[in-house]
Amino acid sequence: MGQRKNPRATPRSPEAEGGDGADMLRSGEALLAYFGLSGQAAGEAPRDTSYTEAAVRIIRDRILDLTLAPGSRIDDRLMMDRFRMGRTPAREAFNRLSAEGLIVIQRNRGAFVRPIDIAHVRQFFDAYIASERVVGYFCRFDDPGLEGDLHAIQAGYLETYESRNFLRMAQLNARFHARLALATRNEYVAENAFRLYNHSRRLTYFVAMMEKTFIPELHETQDLINADHDDILETVRRGGGEILVEILTRHAGLFHNRVMRAISKTRGEGAPVPVPPAYEEPIAAAKVSALPRRRAGRRDSG
Repeated sequence: MGQRKNPRATPRSPEAEGGDGADMLRSGEALLAYFGLSGQAAGEAPRDTSYTEAAVRIIRDRILDLTLAPGSRIDDRLMMDRFRMGRTPAREAFNRLSAEGLIVIQRNRGAFVRPIDIAHVRQFFDAYIASERVVGYFCRFDDPGLEGDLHAIQAGYLETYESRNFLRMAQLNARFHARLALATRNEYVAENAFRLYNHSRRLTYFVAMMEKTFIPELHETQDLINADHDDILETVRRGGGEILVEILTRHAGLFHNRVMRAISKTRGEGAPVPVPPAYEEPIAAAKVSALPRRRAGRRDSG
């Protein structure tokens, strides 16, 4: 009986495969699909997808598009009623997405969508920036099809931006970076990066929904993202590990600044200032503060 192939098997180097690296690329695509980072748009799935895999895709997509709100409690009954999936696939999907870090399972309390809060964002960027530097360091520029794949993904990203499909943009941006991580040919580096890219997809979409009301800033941000992607493509074409590390660090910093700016953005600065009522005999502020306070329900005599 033939041995079942593990879809999460470590992508092996072309040398180990005898030269062309075809098996490595196939296992790499399986790894991308496992984390929802394949070329398929959200909601699309192969016909032969298992019930568990379908449940994982549905729940993951609803977390990433914020339909399942950060911090919200989810259970198998909710999944059965809302998304018409079986109890067993739902529970297996919870375990899978818990391993990916999108769901937090608390003993005796249930499962919750991982929150987006200040502590989470800070820890995420600590890990994300470090991971991108590792990806840049280990990226192998001789990886078969790397340059062509990146160009194709970037072309799709630009096309999607024209239609303002922010959810698809977040997915393609994550896939762009995932292709670089796959080129490290290191399963541990790639899997860690893939988990972080799914978190980045949710943050990216969250921020894009806030940015779309500030069109000039949205265009400026996208210009900077595209410029960094062009620099990455040029570096891959020429080769240069240290340069790639520098660019990916700068690019991760851009993402960090983008999130911080979106969170701190407020419309309150332009709010109208209420006009205080006019008094016939204005009382000085100092005198007002010096007036004795009345007790509730008591009236002055006289």
